[in-house]
This record gives sequence, C-alpha cells and structure tokens, in this order.
Amino acid sequence: MPEQSKTWIDETTLKVMTYKSGFFTFQLGFEHTQVQAMLNRVNDSQKRFNKTPSLPLIIDQVQDKVLASSIYSTNTIEGGQFTEQETANILKQDPKTIQKSEERRLTNLKESIEWIKKSSSKQLKPVEGKPFELSTMFQLHTLVSQNLEEQHNPAGQLRNNQPTQKTIVGNDSHGGTYRPPKCIEDIEYLIQAWIEWLNSPNVINQPAIIRAGLAHYYFELIHPFWDGNGRTGRLIEMFILEQSGYRFSSSAIWKYYQTNIHEYFALFNQCRKLADKKEDNPNQLFIEFILNGMFETIEYLHDESNKLIGYLLYQTALNNAKFRKEISDRQFNLIHNVMRVMSESNKFLSKAELYRIPQIQILYDRKTERTFYRDIDKLVELKFLSEQDGLVVMGN
Repeated sequence: MPEQSKTWIDETTLKVMTYKSGFFTFQLGFEHTQVQAMLNRVNDSQKRFNKTPSLPLIIDQVQDKVLASSIYSTNTIEGGQFTEQETANILKQDPKTIQKSEERRLTNLKESIEWIKKSSSKQLKPVEGKPFELSTMFQLHTLVSQNLEEQHNPAGQLRNNQPTQKTIVGNDSHGGTYRPPKCIEDIEYLIQAWIEWLNSPNVINQPAIIRAGLAHYYFELIHPFWDGNGRTGRLIEMFILEQSGYRFSSSAIWKYYQTNIHEYFALFNQCRKLADKKEDNPNQLFIEFILNGMFETIEYLHDESNKLIGYLLYQTALNNAKFRKEISDRQFNLIHNVMRVMSESNKFLSKAELYRIPQIQILYDRKTERTFYRDIDKLVELKFLSEQDGLVVMGN
C-alpha cells in the first residue's frame, strides 16, 4: 500500500497521494485572461446591487424571495419534490411543529443559511479571502443533516465505506458516474489537503467567486459524507461568497444551477476527466459556468429590487393622491383590489371582467356600473392605471 504524501507542484497546485484512491490534484486549472472580462462584469454588477437602498421593505422582500427560491432550488437538485410556493409556505412554519423529514430538510437549509449570514461582509471584497475552517464544513453538514430519519447519514460524520459498500456519484444522463475515495483514512487526508490548498497564500487571495467555486468543486469530488454532500458543498460556496460581500447572489445562484442542472452535473465529470488526462486548464468550463451564473443571478436581483422600488414609489404617489383628495376612498380601494386580482390571476383583465369580480362588486353596491367605469377612467387619467389592447394594466 503506497504511503500518503502531499507535494506542492507550484504555488497553486497541490498533488496528493492517497492509500487506496491514487493521486488527487488540487489546482486552479483555468486561464485568468479568458475570464477576467466576465469577472469584472460580475463584480461591477454586485457592487451596484450592494448599493440598493437599504429600506427594510425592499431588503426583507428580496431576502424572503431569495431564501425560498434558493432552498427550493438546492433541494430540487437533490431530488426534492416540493414546489417553490410549497417551500415558501413550509419555511414560514415553526420548525418545532414540523415532523416529516422531507419538510425538515427545508428548515435545516434555512437554519444553515441563517448561520452563514452571521459571517457576511457588508463590503464587497472580491480578492480578500478569509481562511476557511474545517469546523465550518462539519458545522454546515450537521445543520443540513440534523434531526432527519437517516440512520445511514450521521450528522457531521465522515464516510468510511466497508468493502461491500459502494458510493457512486452522478448518473449516465448527467455526464456519467464517478466513484469517490472510499476509506476514511483517504477521506480525512484529502479533506485536510483541501483545506491546506484552499487557505494557501496564492489561492486564498484568488477572486472570491473562483475560490468559492473551486472549493465547491473539489469538495464534491472528495464527497466526504454519506449524504448531503451537494447541499453542504453549495453552502460552503455560499459561505466563502458571503465572507466577501456577495449579498443574496451567494445562494440565489442555486436557481441557476437547478435551471441548468444537466450542465451543472456534467461539468463535474467533464472537468475531472480533463484533469485525469492532464489537459491544460481542466477547470476552465466550470469557472465560466459559475461566472455566467453569477452575472445572470445578480442581474435578476437588480430587476427584482427595481420592481420593489417602483412599487414603493407607486404606493407613495397613490397615498399622496388620496391625502390631497385627488382620488376618493372608493377609487383608492378599487385600485388595491385591481392590484390584488392581477397578482392572484397573474394576468391583465378588461374593464368588464374587473367589474364582475366579487370584491370589486362590493365597492359598487348601490352604485351604477357607469360609476365603476368613471372611476377606472379617472385612475387612467391620473396614470395610476393604463389601457393596452382593451386590458387594464398598472401604471402608464
């Protein structure tokens, strides 16, 4: 049996010899010049997003939406069956009242994210990395796995396959399968080497997005736990991003992974095979995938925040119009009912369709239908509503 050993090939490449799993190489594996332009775009977008007005209503709504979306996505990647709305509803419940393991997985993820948020940086620091502690990895796996009816996956305990036990990662439909290291001696040694590499001087100050992505990538290749490796790996990535000030995008990117799940899974195998063949820059495609995902994610966060800011301005103008008696109480209530109906039905309606809505009919008890049409026309005139192709829409 070969001796375990570690050799630094250069300032950013650590080659590890294991007992039973052969060689394992930690490397950057990408060409900086080919990703710098997109990296700059991502950081510029995040910098602008971090300047979004810190109004509680905006921050709270963005946070709630990102939380539900992120947990839905990371859970779905691992085979979860809840819809995004069902996920949001479960997250609003008291965790103490939840009995089913399927639901507890969601509240465990929420607790994990809240724990990570305690280490968040308010300032964007794209290249000022902080050491990643081994205890953080164990803590995240424990939070993810706690109180689940999974006897085969003790929380925070490393995997140690017996001769008859097989661990196979991936499947043929997502780029093929992979057998990670099996014996605990190799897993422990590789995890220690992973930490050493991740915190080494020339890796810790790599762009945070790249360091976080590679931390996730190599963690999944080691696959140190019996279960929960995917969720834990994405949380590790989130932790490193949060330390560097990537607010909300740190977990919101999971939706991009879930939407592009085939490419996400396939790249783990593709990059691993390129490294086995000793190809140059074997991690290039994975890094580019993450950067594209971060940019798309942050742009989406901009759009959502702008919608909320627009809504706040709209509400302020509406309240001012009521205060100045430019609109009546009935017209004020009408527009809120119109907003509610459109939100629930997720479509625009004609005047006639709106008039038949029971909540709106109540406002016009003992009033003529003509009064309703006059109220709509007044709100259109003041540009609180507008008409497009015979349908009533919000604003002008």
